[in-house]
Amino acid sequence: MKTLRTLHSLLIIPFFLTSTLLPNACKMTTPDPGPGDTPPASGKAGYLVGTVTDPRGKPLSQATIYTDNTVLKGRGSEISTTTNGTYQIQLVKDMGQWMAKGYILKLYNDRVYKINLHPENPDSFSENEKPVRNFQWKLTGHVPDLSLDLYYGGTVELFRDPNVMNLDDNENIEFTFTPVGPLIDGSTGKTLTLRMKKRYDSFLRDVPIGRYSVTAVYKPTGQKLRVSDAFEGSDYAPSVTIDFIGRESATRANMLGIGYTNR
Repeated sequence: MKTLRTLHSLLIIPFFLTSTLLPNACKMTTPDPGPGDTPPASGKAGYLVGTVTDPRGKPLSQATIYTDNTVLKGRGSEISTTTNGTYQIQLVKDMGQWMAKGYILKLYNDRVYKINLHPENPDSFSENEKPVRNFQWKLTGHVPDLSLDLYYGGTVELFRDPNVMNLDDNENIEFTFTPVGPLIDGSTGKTLTLRMKKRYDSFLRDVPIGRYSVTAVYKPTGQKLRVSDAFEGSDYAPSVTIDFIGRESATRANMLGIGYTNR
């Protein structure tokens, strides 16, 4: 009798293990998408997905995309784009509306520049909308918020020689920017002829970031002016080769300064 009970127990144990473990072994679980996976073009609930491209429309890797909550600032996440320019960020549930923003850090002529990316869709979103937000690096153009006088290109600040008594009609001074080498994105730049839009304005805005040789002329008389690198403190000369300031300055990033005189 004891032998029969032992045999019965031995038969039951394999059946128990098979009936409990086998179904679990057959269950398939789908892992959450990783940062290197290609995000679905139609979006995915609970995630922010998208693609970042350069000025020529090619995938841009190592761009930074980050989210920010519209109420609780600083509660979002950030991620770098993959080699194919894609990204995806898992969103925190039940946190209301989010905004997506992005930027790149670019080494150019031994300076590092931080450049904001242009959003294809600047609207806010929630985690259950399957949000898709694509971005592009633009050399020029106004940022989406038209209430701000901000541009993707660099800003040029102009300084008249304080020792001259004229040239106060600065809207009549024409500055010529001739690219020296490729622009910051590697493309070939164009020669620009620019004037200040109105009297007493001292800025030229939305200039593609690059290295330029700059000259100036007073248009009413055709007199060629002498120019200088105002931020670096160079002497006045018929022309000056100049770079935009990079991230090394907290107040003048993506700017360059040009002094001018008729002396």
